Amino acid sequence: MQRLAMFVGFILSATLCVRATGDAVAHDFHYSRFGLQWNAETGTWQGILRVFTDDLEAALGQGQSEPAVWRLGDEREHPQADDAIAAYATTNWLLTDSAGQALEWLFVGKEIDYDITFIYLESEPTTTDHARYASSGGFFELFEDQVNEFTLNRADASLRLWLTSEDPTRPILPHSHE
Repeated sequence: MQRLAMFVGFILSATLCVRATGDAVAHDFHYSRFGLQWNAETGTWQGILRVFTDDLEAALGQGQSEPAVWRLGDEREHPQADDAIAAYATTNWLLTDSAGQALEWLFVGKEIDYDITFIYLESEPTTTDHARYASSGGFFELFEDQVNEFTLNRADASLRLWLTSEDPTRPILPHSHE
């Protein structure tokens, strides 16, 4: 409950900060949070990735010869927005096995609440022991100070990791079996 209160406080503070400085000015805080919950019934990791909408739009526009106007959350949202978001999220927030093979993610959907985008992902069926590493490259192409937090919750354990461009992959401990 305390974590939820801290997260809500962070979102409110960030929103007020962005609004106080004007919508045209980018925020100074570069952060994402990927909260994963193990579902024993389905044998899948189910996650909510929270990102700043303007960061996501900037990342989706990287490398395009003609920049798209994404307008995420708007009635005029780009028709390929979901496909672009799915591709970006599923290749930049990963759980991998001991051989470096990434779990496949299914893009379940998204919700956009003004400046925060919630991206819903679910892994392919697996075992909790299969995932050995969390890694992320999300937004590192945009911001040197980007931090991507992973929170993994199972019935018997919880783990929080902060990934940066200097440390983009971290082991998920403890390993039950080697």
